[in-house]
Amino acid sequence: MKAFVPSHITGFFAAHRKSDPLESGSVGCGLNLCLGATTTVERSEETVILLNGLPNQAPVSRMVVESLAPCPVVVDTRLPMPEGAGFGASGAGALGCAYALNACFDLGLTCNQAAAVAHRAEVTCRTGLGDVIAQNTGGLVIRLQPGAPGRGVVDRIPTPPLPVHYVVRGPISTSEVLSDEALMRSVNRLGERCLKALLKRPTLPEFMRLSRLFATETGLARPWAVEAMEAVEAGGGQASMIMLGDAIFSFGAKEALQEFGEVKTTMVSERGASLD
Repeated sequence: MKAFVPSHITGFFAAHRKSDPLESGSVGCGLNLCLGATTTVERSEETVILLNGLPNQAPVSRMVVESLAPCPVVVDTRLPMPEGAGFGASGAGALGCAYALNACFDLGLTCNQAAAVAHRAEVTCRTGLGDVIAQNTGGLVIRLQPGAPGRGVVDRIPTPPLPVHYVVRGPISTSEVLSDEALMRSVNRLGERCLKALLKRPTLPEFMRLSRLFATETGLARPWAVEAMEAVEAGGGQASMIMLGDAIFSFGAKEALQEFGEVKTTMVSERGASLD
């Protein structure tokens, strides 16, 4: 059985970490992309997790296996998105694993129940807070209240399957940012402000404007990223930083990004996690 999970990029967020991982999460807004992960599961004599064909410790997916698999399995996840650059790779792998295990062993879990197992694993491993609930939904997702799927509250901004351009320079450690208390106080204040503003005008252009504001005012955007955003805007597009990665995404003005690195293009995915 094969599961598909879109990648997810966050424009702005505010973290809410509690003692119960299922109550932890984030509010904010982000995009699901067609650049997605596929995961297959088969019974085996010992549990092995493969990422792009190679054995990997994959602690988030392994925790999902330990929670759901009734016997040893081989989990084979193909991740075409950059890892550690804010595309929700760990959440995609864990969520796809939960969906595939649920189908393979006829566990009888709903989509939210399976996704909650992946969310708990990601929060526990400190690799993310809000990707799984968004990836379980698809589209341009507003995370209104924190928590695992089934507990957190989300809504969507209607968005056509537009092309999204991106440039990745490298990773940013999600755990390091989330552990910096002074930085997170600033991030959370601004993230809550951006969410309130978006709810007054929930459109794609407003999401991009607020994401740009968040990236620069928090100081998370590096100098090259600020220059790239300005170049895209000068070309008539909109751009912002991918949270949390040393990366930029844009709508329009693809040519303006070319001086900042290799430009790749995918599409907005209205499809959330699902079985193929």
